[in-house]
Amino acid sequence: MPLDSTHSLNISQSHGGAWQAEILKRETTNRWITYSGTIRDNLFLDASRAGLDNHVTMNLVNIFAWDIDFARNLRQGDRFSVLLNELFDHQGKRIGSTILAAEFVNQGKRYRAIRFTDPKGDSAYFSPDGKSLRKNYLKAPVKFTRISSRFSLARMHPILGYTRAHRGVDYAAPTGTPIHAIGAGRITFRGWRHGYGNFIIIRHRNRHNSTAYGHMSRFAKGQHKGSWVKQGQVIGFVGMTGLATGPHLHFEFRIDGRAINPLLIKRIPARPIPKKLWASFQRQSRPRLLAIEQSRQHREVAWQ
Repeated sequence: MPLDSTHSLNISQSHGGAWQAEILKRETTNRWITYSGTIRDNLFLDASRAGLDNHVTMNLVNIFAWDIDFARNLRQGDRFSVLLNELFDHQGKRIGSTILAAEFVNQGKRYRAIRFTDPKGDSAYFSPDGKSLRKNYLKAPVKFTRISSRFSLARMHPILGYTRAHRGVDYAAPTGTPIHAIGAGRITFRGWRHGYGNFIIIRHRNRHNSTAYGHMSRFAKGQHKGSWVKQGQVIGFVGMTGLATGPHLHFEFRIDGRAINPLLIKRIPARPIPKKLWASFQRQSRPRLLAIEQSRQHREVAWQ
């Protein structure tokens, strides 16, 4: 019985009638393969044309989520390349894959990511110069949407009909689109608040910064005021509760309670590769970067 991509559970009965179970390592074969594509319509469609399934495409988005706002910055002509380590069982069936390296050229700027596994077995993604791709805040709380209203101190309110400050950014998206916490923190408010409708406030690690999420159709289950949420964790779903003319997320970033433009916040990277692991990082990164470079010309397959 398969447990995951590399282990299976074997249950057997002895001659005496006793049952015993053991976990066995599955016989697998792996290969590296690169996929490349250009944005013509939308990321999922163009990634599918290149041979990537939706699961891998979402992983690609998550890797670059700190640097690329896929809701507003994707353009026709953007390019991507992905190096996958694909796993196959003894029958040749594909049972899993891992992104080893990736490149995304967004509006002419090139972003590259290399997966590095340290001696403890922990894996994360870094740029070729060893900087972590993970930052304290994500670029956006929702994926694959558009900005319908920007931060402004004088905006005509579409329902109230008079000018007032719009102290956040509105992301238009279908009802039910997942909303992600852009940074780790504790929920300080979760409930109904006037024109915001279903509303959440998260206070982040440094205690000066907080983010607010409004107009949700519903909250994520298992959370409440006081809950700690991780960066990227789903906290609710897009809706149009409160004063809203259509489904969207109203998103605010606050410093000591004062709202600032969320699109201008500074994002601080996590720790880079330690000096003592630099040689190991180089050994892992060189062949992966080479495969990405080659993928610009053609698709390279290498069995290992």
